[in-house]
Amino acid sequence: MPKKIEKDAEADEVLTKIRKRLGKALAGFSPDFPADLDRWEMESSRPAAELFPVPELVLFAFRNILGWRWSGVGEKVRWTVYGSVLGEPVGFELRKFGFTILRAKDSKLSCDRIVGQVGAAMRQIEDLLAPFAIEQTRSGNVLIVNRFGEFESRYRYFRDKAHKTFAKADKPAKHSKPKGKKKKKGEPEFPVGMIAAMLNHQHAAQTEGYYLTTAMIEAFFSALEHRLILLLAFRGSQLNPGGLEEFLNKSWDKKLKTVFPLTENHQAGVTLGKLRRIKERLRNPFSHGGVENDGGSLFFHLPGIGVVPANFSNFADSPRFSFVPIKVDNFDECCSVFDAVHDMLSTGPLALPHRFVDAGVDPSFDAETLSEYAEAMAKGPDAVEQWIERWGHNWTTHANMDY
Repeated sequence: MPKKIEKDAEADEVLTKIRKRLGKALAGFSPDFPADLDRWEMESSRPAAELFPVPELVLFAFRNILGWRWSGVGEKVRWTVYGSVLGEPVGFELRKFGFTILRAKDSKLSCDRIVGQVGAAMRQIEDLLAPFAIEQTRSGNVLIVNRFGEFESRYRYFRDKAHKTFAKADKPAKHSKPKGKKKKKGEPEFPVGMIAAMLNHQHAAQTEGYYLTTAMIEAFFSALEHRLILLLAFRGSQLNPGGLEEFLNKSWDKKLKTVFPLTENHQAGVTLGKLRRIKERLRNPFSHGGVENDGGSLFFHLPGIGVVPANFSNFADSPRFSFVPIKVDNFDECCSVFDAVHDMLSTGPLALPHRFVDAGVDPSFDAETLSEYAEAMAKGPDAVEQWIERWGHNWTTHANMDY
C-alpha cells in the first residue's frame, strides 16, 4: 500500500477516535442551528477567562474536528461557530473582550453545563495536539512573543532608582543647628549625634542602592537572554532542524557568541569577559542563595586560628568582603559594561536585526519568515521600516479586531 494512502488511513482512524471521545464529552451537542436566527438576537455571556485561556481550541474542536458551521471575521469578532445543545441554539465566539457563549434569549440551558462540557472537550483536544505541538517546536515552526520592552523597562527602572539612591548617599543628611545657640570655643563643628545621623543616612542610602543594584543586574541578564533569542530570528539566518531548541538550552554566554561571533573582535571579547566577571562575582551569588563558584561562600576551620575562606586571598573579590556588598563603584562598573553590551548588540552588523527587536515584532522561526527578515535587511533600512510598518498594521488590526 502506498505511504500516502497509509498516512491518510492513519489520519482517518485518529479523527474517528477523537470524534468518539468528543461525542462522549459533548453529549447533547449538535451542529444544528436555525438558518434564520441572527446571532445578534442571542444572549451573550463571558465565562471567566481562566476557564478558556486558549479559546482557539474551541474553534478547532467544533469547526475542524466536528464540522460545525462557522463564520469568519466581523466587527470586533474574530470567529463564531454555530450549533445547539439539547435542541437549543448556541454559539461560541471570540470577541475583542474575550471568549463568549451565545444562547437563545429564552434559553433554559445552564451556562455552567455548557462551560463544563466544553472544558472537558478541550482537555481531549489538548491531548490530541500535544505530540503535534512538540513536533512543531522541535522543527522551529513557532513564534515567540517579543517582550523586550518589558524586560528593558524593568532593568532601566532599577538602574535609575539605584543611580538616584547612590547620589543621595553622597549628600549629607540635612540637620539644622538649634537657632540662637552659638558655637563654644573648642566645641566640634558637628555634635556626635549629628555625625551619627549622617553616617546612618549614608549607610541606609548605600544599602538601598545595593538592593536596587542586585535587582538591576538580575533584570539586565533576563533582558539579555530574551534579546538574544529575538536576535537569533531577526538575523534572518536559517536554522538547522532542532536549532531553536538547541539554542534555548545554551548558557547565556554561548547564546551571545552564537548571535555575535567574537572572532577577530578583540573589544567584544573584552566586553564579554567583563560581563562574565559581573555574572560570577555579583549576579550568581545573589541569585543562587549566596553560593560563589570559587568557594568564596565556604569557610573552613584552621586549627588554632579560626575560620578562613576556602578561596583564600580571592575573597577580596567577593561582594561579602565589604560591609555593604555592592557600592557605587560596583554600580558604575556594571552600568559601563551593560552599556557596552547594548551597543555591541544594537549597532554594526546587528543594527537592522535590533530594529525589529525595538519595534516589538514577534519573531517567527520558520524558514519562510526567516527568509522574509533576511530579504528586508538585504534591501536596506527603508525596506526594514516598510516591513515593520506592514507588520504593525496587521498586528493592531488583529489585536483590536478592526476587520
